[in-house]
Amino acid sequence: MQDAHMLLPDMSGCLPSDGKSRVSYFAVFDGHGGARASQFAADNLHHILAKKLQCGETEKLDKLVRKCLLDTFRQTDEDFLKKASSQKPAWKDGSTATCVLVLDDTVYVANLGDSRVHFPLKPAASLPAGHHRECRVSLA
Repeated sequence: MQDAHMLLPDMSGCLPSDGKSRVSYFAVFDGHGGARASQFAADNLHHILAKKLQCGETEKLDKLVRKCLLDTFRQTDEDFLKKASSQKPAWKDGSTATCVLVLDDTVYVANLGDSRVHFPLKPAASLPAGHHRECRVSLA
C-alpha cells in the first residue's frame, strides 16, 4: 500500500503552552509511484508544523497558521526531495497530502495535489438528495 496517515487527537504536547485548550492534527497522504514519499510526510510533516507554530504573534493567528502550513508543506517537500535525490537510484515517489489542524474551535484545512477534505455544513439527512456543501481553505 502506498498511502499513509497520521492521527493526533491531542497534539498539544508538541507545542508550547499558549492557552490553546485543544490542538489536534489529522493527515492523509496518497502515495504515487511508491510508499516512501507518503510515509516520509506522515512521519515528518506534523513535527515540522509544530516547530513552525511555536513562533509568531498570536494576535494574527489565522494568518500565522496559514503561513505555517504553507511553509511546512514546502519544508517537507524540500526535505524529502533532498533525501530522495541522495539515494542510488534516486527515488521517484510522490504523494498528495491533506491535513486538518484544529486549534480550539477553529478548523484549518490544507491540501496538496488532488486530495480534498469535505465537511458537511449540515447533517446529510437535511440536504436534498444529490446535494452537498463543502468548505475549502486554499494554500495558494
